[in-house]
Amino acid sequence: MTTVIIAEKPSQAKAYAEAFSIKNRTKTYIELEPCSTFKSGAYLTWGIGHLVQLKKPQEYQNPTNTWDLNNLPFIPERFEFEVDPKKKAQFNSVKSLCQKADIIINGCDVDREGSNIFYLILEHAGIKNKTIKRLWINSLEKEEIFKGFNQLKDSSMDYLMYQEAKARMMSDYLIGMNLSPLYTLHIQKAMNISTPFGVGRVQTPTLYMIYKRELEIEQFKPEKFYEIHGDFNKDEHTFTAKMKIKDTDHDKITDIFNEIKDAHTANVSNIEVVEKSQSSPQLHSLSTLQTTANKRWKYSPKKTLQIMQKLYEAKLVTYPRTDTQYITEQEHQYLVNHLDHYLTISDLNASEFTQRDAKKRYVNNSKVQEHYAIILTKQVNKNQIESLSQDEQNIFFEIYNTTLAMFMDDYKYEETKVILTVAESHDFFATGRVDRSLGWKNIYAKQEKTDEEKQTKLPMLDEGEEISVKPYIHEGMTQAPKPYTEGQLITVMKTCGKYSENPEDAEILKEVEGIGTEATRADVVEKLKQHEYITVSKNKVSITEKGRILCQAVTNTLLSSSDMTAKWEKSLKGITDKKQTLDGFLDNTKRYITHQISNVNKELVENGILDETGKSKIALSNESEYGQCPKCGNHDIKQITSKYGKMYVCEDRDCGFVIYGKVVGKNLSDSLVKELIENKRTKQKVKGFKSKAGKTFDAYLKLDEEYKVVLDFKKEGV
Repeated sequence: MTTVIIAEKPSQAKAYAEAFSIKNRTKTYIELEPCSTFKSGAYLTWGIGHLVQLKKPQEYQNPTNTWDLNNLPFIPERFEFEVDPKKKAQFNSVKSLCQKADIIINGCDVDREGSNIFYLILEHAGIKNKTIKRLWINSLEKEEIFKGFNQLKDSSMDYLMYQEAKARMMSDYLIGMNLSPLYTLHIQKAMNISTPFGVGRVQTPTLYMIYKRELEIEQFKPEKFYEIHGDFNKDEHTFTAKMKIKDTDHDKITDIFNEIKDAHTANVSNIEVVEKSQSSPQLHSLSTLQTTANKRWKYSPKKTLQIMQKLYEAKLVTYPRTDTQYITEQEHQYLVNHLDHYLTISDLNASEFTQRDAKKRYVNNSKVQEHYAIILTKQVNKNQIESLSQDEQNIFFEIYNTTLAMFMDDYKYEETKVILTVAESHDFFATGRVDRSLGWKNIYAKQEKTDEEKQTKLPMLDEGEEISVKPYIHEGMTQAPKPYTEGQLITVMKTCGKYSENPEDAEILKEVEGIGTEATRADVVEKLKQHEYITVSKNKVSITEKGRILCQAVTNTLLSSSDMTAKWEKSLKGITDKKQTLDGFLDNTKRYITHQISNVNKELVENGILDETGKSKIALSNESEYGQCPKCGNHDIKQITSKYGKMYVCEDRDCGFVIYGKVVGKNLSDSLVKELIENKRTKQKVKGFKSKAGKTFDAYLKLDEEYKVVLDFKKEGV
């Protein structure tokens, strides 16, 4: 019996091979010696990610130019695939091995995309009537690999996961190949530019959520509010308390304040002391780890995933692309068995790790499906950790701390609530906290300060005693919503159901855990950056003028709605649950695309891109001349004036040169733009740029090598 194992990538295959004895190595496969697991030995080969991919429309046997509106919709009767030209040698080797195989084992990543990679290879290679098994492991440790190969699963669930992944891939392909040219061509015509506008099933609704947040910030009108506070003092210990009243009417607050303004003492009328405790943080899923890493170290979600992949391949942590924060009783027991070893990595005191029982906050068999939460592997060792880079150590110890903290006592504190009465009838309220036992917080002591420094500390008080007070009116200002961080985008994508106005859609979003998947959300954020729809500065996400234009164009369409995406996700998951089929899902996608193409002109009129006659509402102005285009050197620069503000574009649509009239909160004057076009750089610093925090700053402007406007903080030649 000839056995062939297909891994997803070379590093994974190398890890598998190390669990067995190697007979022979080649550039494209590894031959394993016969053993108790593989009586006749086995051939271990690999993909390099996807070896097989969908052809572009122009590469079909009957080529189609989808960048001609007359050729839309592009809906092929049969999807055509090809081998990635750079990976043909590897594909041919895998194909040859599989043709000779009696048993083929899918050893790709244990997720839908791993199933997709595996079956696309088999289908494109024409491999049929073979016995197929699935390797299902969450760790690349030798022990887990060996156990996994001796407990292979059948292919029934694996194949359904492939059908779901393939439906997602084909659907996203159809949307990209139809709606990207559809909106690009209409917007280009309206604005006389050649900038492409990519549209995606998940990325466009995500972009629209960013757009809505920016509109909320821009439309927010700060408003003053007033409260009555008091500085209370006992034995030279001063603390602040306030009344439970807040109003924008200054006169109303003043009338109340006048009743107590001359008071100098307050009566401690009530003291309530409550003992409280707090459990350690839950274990990490990929999303929660990405959010934490972004908040703590400003890592992008993509960077966190890349670091996690390295740690996983180094056999230090378990499978990274998990969507659960729970482990099973089996994983809990192996952690207990190796706890003493884990403590030696940071020289921790074993007496603090006494909680060995499985708690439902962390251990729940029913909430673990494909993968369990990210935890430590059995073979972690101190020397290995010390050789990691600082970034890798940061992520490792975040997982280390959450894993070990669940074996520690709760953090315990004493919360004191005090009511202080001034002028007999005006109550002020204060809350203080005193740590009694740090418990699990001790393990975080090296990385973060305890909450104690942020807490109000109250002096020792007795009911009925009098202390001094100085009341005053506190003036505050309502704050605009803050821009999203990259980490928050991951959370927003996962929890967007709470923003849905439709209860049914909100429930679906909750059920499917938002839009995108644990494995794809980081890529969605990266695509938004690559398409130049968003920029990230000091971890704050801003939408570009290009992003705004697309969002304006898709307003009130399904493309702007996370609700629609959630319904698609539910339908996709229905394939694995046998409630939906691949063909049925694709039929729905095709109907949606046809509808969108038929209604795009009407929607663009409603959204202010076109007028009622179907003509562009955005016309070139001939009033200002800005010289020749610095990029192509053959055509004049013209100004476009629209509801989006000014844009300065090359008359040649194929050139694509554009300067947006607003850069980092600063409206550019015509003379400044002309200087930039002529000299590719401003001679003097431009004043009045505004950061997202509201601070103004100065900088030079210049055109970079790709003729994009960028900020420069150095003098020319420095």
